[in-house]
Amino acid sequence: MKFIGYNSDIINFLKDDLTLLNAIVKSYKVHEVEGIPAVSILFELAYTDADLMLTFREIFSNSFDANPATEQYQVDSCKFYHIGSKVYLSLDPDESEEGVDTISEYDNDVILCSSVEGYLFEAGAE
Repeated sequence: MKFIGYNSDIINFLKDDLTLLNAIVKSYKVHEVEGIPAVSILFELAYTDADLMLTFREIFSNSFDANPATEQYQVDSCKFYHIGSKVYLSLDPDESEEGVDTISEYDNDVILCSSVEGYLFEAGAE
């Protein structure tokens, strides 16, 4: 397991060779970390033998209607932004001309939180 950073560090990390696009959600867990609401999502990344765990802390909004890990959930598109003191993730974003590059009221499967941390699990790593 390799810690890859917090907030903007993770967002920037996932723009190059590693990406959430075409990733599969392997697990989704709503829980508490030190008494504070959190959501952890484990992604099987598409273009590598690595898995990525994102833990979102101090959740303001979580619009997942169901647990996305109960069925095959592939990330076809996403928005992942660090805005001021908040982090925004949508795994089913509005892709209309008006909503494609901004936060939209039509984005779905959204998490809005105060911070996110990420861990990379590489196959064969000990």
